[in-house]
Amino acid sequence: MISVAGYGSLLSEVSARETVPGLQNFRLVKVPGYRRIFNKVGIVFISRHGADPDSLQVASCSTQPDPDTSIICSQFECSEEDFLELYEREHRFRWVAVETRPLAVTGDTDHPLLARMCSGYSDTDYRLNKCITPGEYQRRVGQYYSGALWRQDILPFPRYLFFCLQAAATQGQEVVDNFLDSSFLADGVTTLREYVTATPELANWQQQLASYTYPASRK
Repeated sequence: MISVAGYGSLLSEVSARETVPGLQNFRLVKVPGYRRIFNKVGIVFISRHGADPDSLQVASCSTQPDPDTSIICSQFECSEEDFLELYEREHRFRWVAVETRPLAVTGDTDHPLLARMCSGYSDTDYRLNKCITPGEYQRRVGQYYSGALWRQDILPFPRYLFFCLQAAATQGQEVVDNFLDSSFLADGVTTLREYVTATPELANWQQQLASYTYPASRK
């Protein structure tokens, strides 16, 4: 079995089971030394969900090292076959091994101390190491979008952001607060809480959650 840490929509057990139906031992954990960052162009938003490739609101959520931050994640185990499907869905990310710590005392002392988690990549490394021919890159990315995948100027895709907030809300206020305060825009400076507070159409996100359902590519 392979252990996975989910930091976005995978915070919801329902969402996680839609993505990995055979998962086992779903629980919440802390991952020290990382933060979330909305700095990757979500190709699936363009190819399947009507996002304008020329808009700035195309970002999906990734992670990056930050020694001063801990993120609350889900952790679960899945089969090699299920993981390979998840790996394919999250092809544009780099997978890293992270240390996890229990969020709550459960009496379970056998849970893994390590998990695999999606993290940031670079356009050059992605092309060299995961799309080894121009044709493969064109099939996966180029037919939908011609710019850089990893950027510092983009904003969250609104429907995806609401889906992530909804996933966090299913786990309670502590998880919501952690999501808002340990997530950053692509500029690496603005917290998600600051962005949501300053954006009128997002300010009442808690009241709007009930009307948002979005089958995003899960992370």
